[in-house]
Amino acid sequence: MSADLDFGRYARPELGRLFQALNLDVAYRRGRGDHLTPEPATDAEAADQVLDLVGGAGSSLFGHNHPALVAVARQCLDEQLPFNAQASIRPGAAALAAKLSTLVRATTGVDYVVTLGSTGAEAVEAAVKHAVVERRRRLGALREELDRSLRRLHRDGLADTACATGPAAGRHCGEVITEAIEKVTEALAAEPVLVSLRNAFHGKTTAAGTLTHGSNVPEDLHVPGPKRVRLTDWTPEAVVAALDDRLVEICTVTVDADAVPHSAARHLSPVAACFVEPVQGEAGVREVPTETLAALRALADRHDTVLVFDEIQCGMGRTGTFLASEPSGVVADYYLLSKSLGGGLAKISAMMVAADRYVADFGRHHTSTFAEDDFSALIATAALDLYESHRDRIAVVGAELRDQLVKVAERWPEAIAEVRGRGLLLGVEFRVPQPESALLRAVFDAESLGFLIAGRLLHAHRVRVMPTLSAPTTVRVQPSALIDTADIERAAAAFDDVAGLIAKGDYATLLAHLAVPPTGAWRPRQHVPAPPRRRRVEHDGDVPRVVFLANLDNASTVRSLAPELAEWSDGRCAAALDRMRGELSPFEVVRHRIASETGRVADLSVVAVPFTAAQAVDAMRAGQRPWLSQTVLDAVELGVELGGDVVGLGGYTSIVTGAGRDVVEHEIRITSGNSLTAACAYDLLQRHLASSGSGTRRVGLVGGIGNIGAVMADLVAPHCESLVLVGRPGSGRRLATVAKRVAHLTDVSVAEDLEALRDCPIVVSATNAADPVILPTHLSADREVLVCDLAVPGDAHPAVAGLPNVTLVSGGRIRLPGGQTPHFPGITLPPGVVYSCLAETILLGLEPEMASPSYGGLSVAGVLSALELARRHGFHPTRITTADVSTNPWVAS
Repeated sequence: MSADLDFGRYARPELGRLFQALNLDVAYRRGRGDHLTPEPATDAEAADQVLDLVGGAGSSLFGHNHPALVAVARQCLDEQLPFNAQASIRPGAAALAAKLSTLVRATTGVDYVVTLGSTGAEAVEAAVKHAVVERRRRLGALREELDRSLRRLHRDGLADTACATGPAAGRHCGEVITEAIEKVTEALAAEPVLVSLRNAFHGKTTAAGTLTHGSNVPEDLHVPGPKRVRLTDWTPEAVVAALDDRLVEICTVTVDADAVPHSAARHLSPVAACFVEPVQGEAGVREVPTETLAALRALADRHDTVLVFDEIQCGMGRTGTFLASEPSGVVADYYLLSKSLGGGLAKISAMMVAADRYVADFGRHHTSTFAEDDFSALIATAALDLYESHRDRIAVVGAELRDQLVKVAERWPEAIAEVRGRGLLLGVEFRVPQPESALLRAVFDAESLGFLIAGRLLHAHRVRVMPTLSAPTTVRVQPSALIDTADIERAAAAFDDVAGLIAKGDYATLLAHLAVPPTGAWRPRQHVPAPPRRRRVEHDGDVPRVVFLANLDNASTVRSLAPELAEWSDGRCAAALDRMRGELSPFEVVRHRIASETGRVADLSVVAVPFTAAQAVDAMRAGQRPWLSQTVLDAVELGVELGGDVVGLGGYTSIVTGAGRDVVEHEIRITSGNSLTAACAYDLLQRHLASSGSGTRRVGLVGGIGNIGAVMADLVAPHCESLVLVGRPGSGRRLATVAKRVAHLTDVSVAEDLEALRDCPIVVSATNAADPVILPTHLSADREVLVCDLAVPGDAHPAVAGLPNVTLVSGGRIRLPGGQTPHFPGITLPPGVVYSCLAETILLGLEPEMASPSYGGLSVAGVLSALELARRHGFHPTRITTADVSTNPWVAS
């Protein structure tokens, strides 16, 4: 089994599915410097090399497999350096910790104690834990001090003496201290509070995830962690005063040389730490203003707590200085490093705590099996040496790359909103395109844009990028310090191409990489339970709103829904639909107001349900009907949100929900529209049978066990001489049940071979097949034949229409009254003509009190009531043949 299939099945199912959908399911077999070689490589490997601007999300500051770092790794292995030597002195870890402390001290003037780990999130968790412990120890020490103070007051006979000055003046000293001890005890018992900023990203483990904001993670994937306060207002005044209401005042007592007690106030705070990324990488590469960093320092001091700079992505030289916070001049108490610290070879992180704040026994009790291994530590130390030798180059090439990207942004302001960042931590924010077609507006949503751009860059330019996690319209640009001018120009040219395509609206080219057939089996997305239903959109109370759901007939419908893709062939459209299957959510295509002959009106919204008839059939055969049904239910939810009073199920949206039975609603009406479809066929057949002579009123009914076919048997049987129920092999038993029901009305037979249609001058077909089932060879060649094809897509092969003795009528079509000709993208019918299922949806909107005649199984009574409903409002059946489009009033029934 190939690696991509194994990845999608056993490792990361959702990512495997997403990568396949976006044509990003690429494996790489070699990496060197800023280049990756995909698997499989061609003979011309150099031409296949991909320029990697993702940079391990900031980890590959020195590229892939830097020779100096590889040499260290080899030396460790050649010397058989022990990887596991826990509970011993670790020389590599000691050397790394000392070097880190020295590098940071050069900026802050402070020594640090370093706790090593394996990942950035582990460093954040360690910082949370240490900060909470430090706060507890600080409060514990204060309580000890107050206990001693109270004992001293009792010993010296001053407990009942009033404080002479201060906020507690006039109160007994013992009472003041006792109250303070109680408040400190309460503070120790209270849950600590952590502070982070809007749009912060600190990781995805429990505490780190609590600090993180806006990482596009479903709400139910968030595990409750420590209490957190998120600061949304970054203005200095707001930051400094943000938690003033959490401060608790206590009073302490001191006694002067004359034995006179005096009181003084101090404050307790639940805040254990304030976390901030000096540059918010995953939020779209946004630098936190110096004023905000300084205000956070003031906030931490105000609450006697620690300030933590999370420099996991932005630190270790990536922005041009060892600490990204260095230019601000603001000094934190803790610094967190990872990513580039491992040189792209080792998984390692560091939590650095100012030595005067470090809790000495923290390191005794906070342990990790894989922390402090000499292999990772020695590679990290070598990476620090590389930083020192490349420090100036990082700033120079970073500025060169940024300047080139800024020029692209200036050339295409319609496409690029901004280029942000410093050094080799850059982000290019794209504007979300606004295509004319609803289909492409659904494709280009904020969540998908960055990935679509990544696909274009990869397949057209061999340049690898990815969007930032919390701001997916921003593409990260994080190459190594080794990137050369040629690759900078290559990257700029690639971005120029993409920006130009967006600005010019050339979406056919921009999305060309999606129009390639996917490889491997497709699996539907796992259903995620929906949150509580949102309130319906309010609409004009006097005008009912109806919503009609329609799947795509076939691949060519893509061009109808998105004229911007007109140059795509049917094959490319089909490939794109197969690749993107399950990625698009239902979307509103168009809105129109439809009028009745009676003067009543209804507002209509058409919603596309993004699967084709062929995909529906394939999915049902593969046992994936639940996915189909859920997709339709999602579309119904959209219909409810749009304010629909009626939701109509067109095409396969009715079939995959059991004629609507899977749709459970009590405030709105649901219809398949099949009653009016059957009524149209009944009207045509009444006319034809009435004018047919003896011996020519034999009707072949294909699809008699379906929702429409079964009721057609009931409707036609009283008017024909004989009825042949024709189905696919194996359907005989179910067809016999239908035959038994109408046997008292006409002569009925059952056949499991379409050859039986050769004896039928009249053929009615209403199957659920995605491809034509009636071929020219199935029909009589020596008599006039009427074929009424009710299926969408049609059951009759296109060649049937060319037979000289056959009249092929596309049934189930209705003309709107009053010459109305609204345009419905994706529906290729003559102007003013709509499918009868759509017409029935509109009609139910025009008569709010009428029950749906087409929810679940159909009945003759329901068909006749739909017919009368259409007659009342001037909606008349339309007969469409290759030669003619004709509309006539309904035949009296």
